[in-house]
Amino acid sequence: MSQHSTGSIKPILVVRHANGESLLVARLSNAGANSQSNRFALRTLELRPPWPQPDNGYFGYADVARALVANGWRGCAVEVLPTVDAEEARARRLAARKLHAPLIAATIERAKRDV
Repeated sequence: MSQHSTGSIKPILVVRHANGESLLVARLSNAGANSQSNRFALRTLELRPPWPQPDNGYFGYADVARALVANGWRGCAVEVLPTVDAEEARARRLAARKLHAPLIAATIERAKRDV
């Protein structure tokens, strides 16, 4: 399991499973790096990885979505964590839309296969 010791994590979204469980989607950043990194980690609310993850994090929202789907999280709700920075709030809303779309697509594909 990766610890991401050379950088920091910045929670930006919460994904909620139908069973009530929640995970944080956190942006990974290196010291001094741009806060709009495309590298992400998934964490429990206790900030622990819910399963083994790539050492360099997931690259982009599609990669995060694939990891969630592979671990039974398709169709989960995606919520934006609040921030006082208007530009960061806009970026988080966009991130939620980018993550939600592939999760819903995976749910639809699964439903089609199950029919």
